Amino acid sequence: MLAVLKDAESNPLLAQMPPKLGMLELARAVRNRPITKENVSEIPLSRRDELIDVFKSIVVPTSAGIEFISSVQNMLYQGLLQRNPHIEANRQRINETSELKGAELKTVPWFPTFASGAILEAITGMGKSQILDRYLSLLPTVIEHHGLPECQWAKLKQLVYLKVHMPSDGSRGGFLESAFLALDESLGSNYRQQFKSWTVERKTVMFLHLLSLHRCGLLVVEEAQEKNLAHTAFAREFQTFFLRVLNWGIPTVVLGNPLAFTELRSFSQDADRFSEGGWHTMLPANDPTDDEWVKHWMPGLWKPTLLDEPDVPYSPLPNSNAEPTLDHFIWNRTAGVPRYLCRLRREVQKRALFTQKPINTEMIDLVYRSSKTFDSIRTRIEAMVAKDWKKLQSFSDIPADTFRQLWCRDENNKPMPPDTQRVKAQKPEQLADKPKQNTRSKTNALKTSLPPPLDEDFQKSQIRYLTLAAKQVDA
Repeated sequence: MLAVLKDAESNPLLAQMPPKLGMLELARAVRNRPITKENVSEIPLSRRDELIDVFKSIVVPTSAGIEFISSVQNMLYQGLLQRNPHIEANRQRINETSELKGAELKTVPWFPTFASGAILEAITGMGKSQILDRYLSLLPTVIEHHGLPECQWAKLKQLVYLKVHMPSDGSRGGFLESAFLALDESLGSNYRQQFKSWTVERKTVMFLHLLSLHRCGLLVVEEAQEKNLAHTAFAREFQTFFLRVLNWGIPTVVLGNPLAFTELRSFSQDADRFSEGGWHTMLPANDPTDDEWVKHWMPGLWKPTLLDEPDVPYSPLPNSNAEPTLDHFIWNRTAGVPRYLCRLRREVQKRALFTQKPINTEMIDLVYRSSKTFDSIRTRIEAMVAKDWKKLQSFSDIPADTFRQLWCRDENNKPMPPDTQRVKAQKPEQLADKPKQNTRSKTNALKTSLPPPLDEDFQKSQIRYLTLAAKQVDA
């Protein structure tokens, strides 16, 4: 153990990195609350409408988000620790990969070890890119090193992380074009032009070598969608490519829609490799009493205001018995999706600044029902609020089956009505004379297709711990 600590202290790849943060420290570091009463009061009311989009930069740390970036942080630092250039085997690996420049990918051997991979899946609007970008903003992009003969470099530009977007056509050529552009932008290099005429196979090997040469700490792949990763002619090729990146010692994180990973899930060994750093999922707040919705999303995204006065205290609309609180009222118009919550708040702020009227329940409802920014998503929101997975099937980028299983599980976990409990408590002979009835509901019919649940005690303990960490942020 002491040897590991000594390696970390002597590792030049870690020397200029900021210290690792605990989960509570991470939550405080990534939180962003730019709209405060003090900040807003300095700006004339007539110009505050220019600040509407500042709401988009608000970052609300949640347990799922903090758990994810904590895993990313561990992958990054552990990967740099394992590639300590003072270790002879690591220097030798760089020499080996250098000899492969110009080779076809199919001729390149597999190394015996793999770096860690991680997946973050979520439907659009959950803030998966935002939370990761916020963490990456705490890090340097490049660290410049002077000559270290013992590490066999005269100088080195250490690439802390590289972000590449999946191309819309799902081709490796398109991905590599974006990747070389990102390398050049970060390093001030000219790699794209140097290798422009190379074949895709040779470019792939060179890209892997450059990541290794510049000791890239983390490769981030964004915008993985069903159309560009799961159901394309290159789906299997991309999985093999990402495995190659891991095999060359580069920790890799892939962010995208759950539907993008159906192909990956079908290969257990590949899924294992990519989940070493965790297979993370972000879901909308499942109901208006959800702890994170009430204690984090609503205070974090709804409470900030550009007006001099706070919103009018909540008063239910007529005949709205199902909306006893503001949390219920807003959830019913956003389905617990952070992007929709942010959008509704921005549109309501616009109207209030324009009309010079205070924000109340009627204004919020009017904006939701009349704003053009909600026309294209209102049907989706109402299907999610109603937990109608069949209606979600009409949206090609929403994993309706995932929500079906989630909502059915919630339904099955509800406490039994008292009458049902009494029937269950009766002895078999007490039920013998009663005619049998077909009580199998559609919900129960679907229950058999659900995956086996995780250990509930473990889940509860993890949720309690992460929620406590998130709560302490506001302390």
